[in-house]
Amino acid sequence: MTDEEKQNPLLYQKIAEQISYESLLSEWTNLNLDTFSENISLFDYQQDALKNAIKLLHYYFESVEKFRNKENELTNLERKKKFFNEIRIGEEDLLETLGIINKKNKLLFSKIKQYYKVIQKNSFEKIPFSNFVNRMCFWMATGSGKTLVLIKLIDVLDKLKQRNLIPDNDILILTSREDLLDQLKKHIEKFNEKAERKIKVWDLTEYNNVSMGGVITSGKYTSGEINIFVYRSDLISEETKTKLLGFEDIENNGKWYILLDEAHKGDKEDSKKQILYSTLTRNGFLFNFSATFTDTWDIVTTVYNFNLERFIEKGYGKNVYLSQQEMDALAEKTDFNDKDKQKIVLKSLILLALSKQAKQSIDKQSDEKYYHNPLLVSLVNSVNTEQSDLQIFFEEIEKITKGDIDEEIFKQSKNELYRELSDNSGYVFGTECLNVKEENIKKIKIKDILEHVFNSSSFGNIEVIKIPQNKQEIIFKLKTSDRPFALLKIGDISNWLKEKLSNYEINESYDNESYFRAISHDSNPVNILMGSRAFYEGWDSNRPNVMLFINIGKGNAKKYITQSIGRGVRIEPIKGKRKRLLPLKREGDIIAKEIYSDIIGEEVSLIETLFVFGTNKENLQHILDSIKHEKESSGELIELQENEEIKGKTLLIPVYKDKECVPLDQLPKFRGNVKILNDFIEWVGNERIIYSIFSYKSNVNPMTIQKVNDFLKNEKNFNNSNQTDSVCFQIENLMSHVNIIPKDIDGFKQLTDEIVHFKRIEVALEKANLEKLKKLIDKVKIYKDPFKEKEIFKKKFSNGEINLDEYTTQIEKISKMSNEEEFFYNNISLKIKHLLNHYYIPVLISENEKIDYINHIIKIDGERIFIKNLEKYIEKPDNSLKRFDWWMFCKLDEHVDKVYMPYYNQEHNKPGNFYPDFIFWLKKGENYFIVFVDPKGTKHTDYEYKVDGYKTIFEENDNTKQFLSDGLKIYVHLFLFTENETPKGYEKYWFNNFEDLINKFKI
Repeated sequence: MTDEEKQNPLLYQKIAEQISYESLLSEWTNLNLDTFSENISLFDYQQDALKNAIKLLHYYFESVEKFRNKENELTNLERKKKFFNEIRIGEEDLLETLGIINKKNKLLFSKIKQYYKVIQKNSFEKIPFSNFVNRMCFWMATGSGKTLVLIKLIDVLDKLKQRNLIPDNDILILTSREDLLDQLKKHIEKFNEKAERKIKVWDLTEYNNVSMGGVITSGKYTSGEINIFVYRSDLISEETKTKLLGFEDIENNGKWYILLDEAHKGDKEDSKKQILYSTLTRNGFLFNFSATFTDTWDIVTTVYNFNLERFIEKGYGKNVYLSQQEMDALAEKTDFNDKDKQKIVLKSLILLALSKQAKQSIDKQSDEKYYHNPLLVSLVNSVNTEQSDLQIFFEEIEKITKGDIDEEIFKQSKNELYRELSDNSGYVFGTECLNVKEENIKKIKIKDILEHVFNSSSFGNIEVIKIPQNKQEIIFKLKTSDRPFALLKIGDISNWLKEKLSNYEINESYDNESYFRAISHDSNPVNILMGSRAFYEGWDSNRPNVMLFINIGKGNAKKYITQSIGRGVRIEPIKGKRKRLLPLKREGDIIAKEIYSDIIGEEVSLIETLFVFGTNKENLQHILDSIKHEKESSGELIELQENEEIKGKTLLIPVYKDKECVPLDQLPKFRGNVKILNDFIEWVGNERIIYSIFSYKSNVNPMTIQKVNDFLKNEKNFNNSNQTDSVCFQIENLMSHVNIIPKDIDGFKQLTDEIVHFKRIEVALEKANLEKLKKLIDKVKIYKDPFKEKEIFKKKFSNGEINLDEYTTQIEKISKMSNEEEFFYNNISLKIKHLLNHYYIPVLISENEKIDYINHIIKIDGERIFIKNLEKYIEKPDNSLKRFDWWMFCKLDEHVDKVYMPYYNQEHNKPGNFYPDFIFWLKKGENYFIVFVDPKGTKHTDYEYKVDGYKTIFEENDNTKQFLSDGLKIYVHLFLFTENETPKGYEKYWFNNFEDLINKFKI
């Protein structure tokens, strides 16, 4: 494998994914991750990002080397060393390359070497990467709301600091531009609307006046608020100069939590800055948020990947279609000629007109307004050069407005466009396929482009309109129309007015309103937005449907393209719903279902697509490289298929509801120190004081205080724990506990999309091995029972439906079918199996838990052993499974599937959901059995809480409840599998052989 083919693994995300958030102690998870402000709740993926961060912090500060208050720097170095030794297994060569050597930045190296243990490497000094492992990155697409996650992370860090779980370091946010700082502060204002502790923002230049190493020196630095500092990342340097802040002046013994918000520009200075930030946080932690990571440090330490591909795949953005037809045409050329460029512009305008027509059609079918007003965005690198990219594009547009169009070229453009869209209907980002009919493309006339793009019914000359006091915007309209069609947004319009537009009629608008600020309004008439790459950062609109990269330039093209596409994919089909229509419909959104049934599929496909064009060979290559980087970093998505055997079978799962009213004596026992709690309540003496202390918590009211008092009266409500947590933390937990609303069974539903992990298998392999794996999977996918298949073709031959040659051919095909294949990579075997009656096929099983290039497979010892035992049992001619009319089963994945049982985790004092590893469905006559199986070592003690949760809902007087639904008698069972001797406690729920399992429930 060449260096170019090697993919940098997301090591930190792999660690986080191996840790169950539910398994962490409540002091780490008793956090409100849902609410951001009065009107903003975090999406699931934003909460998942925070959960991954918490899991990694727990692993670093608790599991690897437990954090102790006032620990010394040597303990922290030991923690780093242990953590590094964990992540380096299998990645020694990669991590060896990530240290810092005094080869290039000798001045910088000389400044930071005093803070680290330096080793000699050949003729150079080196600081190993083990010194820089206390960091994590959040790779989140533009538009995914990563700033909300960043601010919520501050709240999380504050709570963990208060609980002495992590060091009590100061918090600093760095971002690259002043306008981003302003946006950040506005988001913090929103957060403060409903925050338990409000965030107080200070400029970093005030640090010495406000606080020194966390010691309060000013009355302004209040303990009732979360005090944070902010600054421009580009103004922190190696030494203090005018406007620059030297890192040594704010070094603070390396005791910082630094959060970077797009704090990199993609230039050579980034690596230097990265070293400075790491030095400032050497006794703290570095958190890096960006839509585009290209540096190996950042990719390896990414704890949560929700990049552009993942963002779109989950339905949060438009699908992205890249026009690549011209790449074939360019194979024998150095670049596009004038005719090629005109075709590209025409194709982009045709697609814009089609998108506009789709929007019009959707509007006609409903009184409500759905979707956006489609827009073409043209992004360029050069603006004011003699023959700038923008000028070339503008000239092509002008030819069309004047009617200077070769009808043959227009016809060719339509034919080529349809041919490309029909031959290559797949998206570069998105799992669906583009749906555009040939007749609709062929029907497009020049008059349609005039109407939908240029807001005119006839050709005409372009008129230029200036906005008073606005030096960044120029408006264009045709003299044959009263509405503008285009907007130019650049840094300074003076040169353009003087040098590029001197031959045009230039008028001044009556008002001073910015068209750019109102570009997202449905009523805005602008259909083409032209601009330099600078304006696009920080811009937010749902409108783009077509995007042209006129000339990207060199340097950080990869970062710029990804961010630009990210800004173009935003979508909001229904007000307040920022997802594509089909994902919304699948989630049960009522309005989405109604719209989806009324609207033609092609219209949805068009308006939910961002079409991307490049106007020269280099542009297209840059775009392809950027897309390749995003896809490879995420890994290829492989989708297995549902087993045909499920057809016609009723596969039910339980659904739950909140209990209406639960007496305190029916609540689970609380794990807390009842004496300490009673002493505290008695010491305070006044319920009003208790309420005032905890009133910031959303679940606390006078009724809560009364419930706490009543609960404390009965010692049997407690499990006699010698809990050593602070009394305030225990009281907080108890207040949550008495307000618990337990779950109960609400009924059963047919399985739809609750089991999805087999559709989301991510594989990070180079192309050759990936293709090899796919072929082996496809080979096993087509496997069918040879005996049944032979009988089918024997019957067809007997009936004369096929001749002897055809029969022989089919028998030969059957003999070549394979129900098991094996794939080897890095000396690890991955078995690909067709398991009898499994919900999806094939099943992927690894003998090694350390397998790291593929997820959502069976790799845990207990699960693997269970499958082996099941296979052996099925092979027995007299196995009891044959007594059923039919049976099916499926592996479950707790990270993505939604099949579970509620329970109360007494160890952690919190409700949770138990996700068993397997579900079985078995039917005999009117008797229907749902059987959950969880392979587990007997050393696990939390199984008791999970079994208790099962018994509360599905048993009565120690007998399995019977539920009646659609003529079926439904029974739900839970069993735990072990190869060892079954433990005495909860004995009836354990089994170690399948005959024993079947005998545990009556048919």
